[in-house]
Amino acid sequence: MKSNVFTGLIETDDFNTYAPNENRLSNISDSIHHKQECLKKKEFNTYKGLSLEELREMKIVSNTNGRPTAYLTDEKWQTEFIVRKMFILPHPISVKKLGGKYSKESGMWNDETQGQYSGTTNWQEYCAFMNDVLKNIQSGQIDYCYFIYQIMELAKFHLKDLRTKYCDGYWEVWLERKDG
Repeated sequence: MKSNVFTGLIETDDFNTYAPNENRLSNISDSIHHKQECLKKKEFNTYKGLSLEELREMKIVSNTNGRPTAYLTDEKWQTEFIVRKMFILPHPISVKKLGGKYSKESGMWNDETQGQYSGTTNWQEYCAFMNDVLKNIQSGQIDYCYFIYQIMELAKFHLKDLRTKYCDGYWEVWLERKDG
C-alpha cells in the first residue's frame, strides 16, 4: 500500500509567493515536458505505417530533398527530421565514410568513350564534402549542411546521435555527446 506521507524540512520559503520554490517548479516543468514527449511519441507512431509520399501529401514532410522551403522553421524541421529518420536504412557499423567504386579521383576517363578526363567528378566532390563533415562532427565539432539529402546521408552513419538545427537556409549538424 502506497503512503501519501511527505517528509522533509518545511521552511518559510516553501510558502513564499514572491520567490517560487525552484524544486517544485522544476518538477512541474519536467512533468509537462514528459507529457509533451509522450504525445509526440504517439503522434510519430501513427506515421510509421504511412509512406513518405503520404507524409508529403499531409505536409508532415516537405516536398523536397534539396533546399529548404521558405517557411521552414527549426521547430518544423525537428519534427520532419524525426519522421524522415524512420525511413532511413543505416549503413553497417563497418562503413566509416561515404565512398564507392567511383569515389576516388582517378584523373582518367575511359579512353574508348570520352578520352582523358582531368579533375574530380561531382560524385567525388560530394564524397569529399560529406566525409569532411563526418570527420568534423565525429571529432566533436559543429559543421554545416545546405541540403536535406546531405543530412539524411549523415543520418545513415549516425542515426541515433546526429543532431541538427535549422538556421534560415542552412543546418548546423553535430553529434550528441555520450559523456556523462
